Amino acid sequence: MSAPAKVLNFLFLYGIGLFWAFFVVLRTLWIIVRKPRKFFYQKKRDTPPACLNDESSGTHNFVRLEGIRVHYVASGEHGKPLMLLLHGFPEFWYSWRHQLREFSKDYRVIAIDTRGYGETDRSLAVDDYRISNLTEDIKQLIPALGYQSCILVGHDWGGAMAWSVATKYPALVDKVIIMNCPHLSVFARYLRTHWKQFLKSWYMFFVNLPYLPEFIFRSGDMKMIENTFCGKAMGAKPGAFTPDDIEAFKYMLGQPGAFTAGMNYIRANLRHPQKGPGKYSEPISRPILMLWGTKDGALESEMAALSGKYCSDFTLKYVEGASHWVQQDEPEIVNQYMREFLK
Repeated sequence: MSAPAKVLNFLFLYGIGLFWAFFVVLRTLWIIVRKPRKFFYQKKRDTPPACLNDESSGTHNFVRLEGIRVHYVASGEHGKPLMLLLHGFPEFWYSWRHQLREFSKDYRVIAIDTRGYGETDRSLAVDDYRISNLTEDIKQLIPALGYQSCILVGHDWGGAMAWSVATKYPALVDKVIIMNCPHLSVFARYLRTHWKQFLKSWYMFFVNLPYLPEFIFRSGDMKMIENTFCGKAMGAKPGAFTPDDIEAFKYMLGQPGAFTAGMNYIRANLRHPQKGPGKYSEPISRPILMLWGTKDGALESEMAALSGKYCSDFTLKYVEGASHWVQQDEPEIVNQYMREFLK
């Protein structure tokens, strides 16, 4: 991106971010006036919830990559094919609890905390979270785990990473499963040309501002976590997330720097958008399964089918009525589609 283009991009992002911040601040002031104690309340969480140490999910380990130590949970025997699970925002390895248990008989299933999340090292430098750096993490991770290739599964930002790895390093993946994340080029174009998606993505522009988003999202004992996973606009069906599940997310995202690291994914990649495939680029050669919850409050469903343009072997399955958190909302259906694809 040229210097003038960078300046224009900066002004655009901050201008839109300030526009949305005006409404967020007004709403926040109204809440503070009405319920000040509730807004500023923060529960002290010194120890992790018991569900994070449930042995049925797997064992906790670390692996050292270049400049970063990655935490992961592994289930299934060494030597079985590797299934690598990449979560999204605002999550961590626990988002894959249902798949860790389901596929451990046939695979070495590993769910990582991606850069900045959970117990993986985090940096507060925004540029460290560019998609190019996240892709290199996975490139290093697979051989560091003792494998040459894997079944790569990604949701949300983990899906963006999976798209990037499959495009740049196809030899590292045997098959790819992506959940509620369109191809990066599809999203970039759709965001520019569809007003409804632009409105749904308001939070991405707001998050691009410094400090204020962290303050807002941590308020009310991280009420945003409950609204994100259980609210009407974005949430899963009743019962998909238990109170213990919500506590697990609050515990991990309540660690110092955790919210900032998660938001830096958005900040870095809005400021430095990845260059899309050229006109004559080859489509992704590896088989790709796209699973898409049709009640996604953040992403328009039309982008799922459009993503097939970038693939030579593309299968799309809609999970009717499921939210953005599809693998947690409808784990049995998701697991069934995954098994059918992996036969």
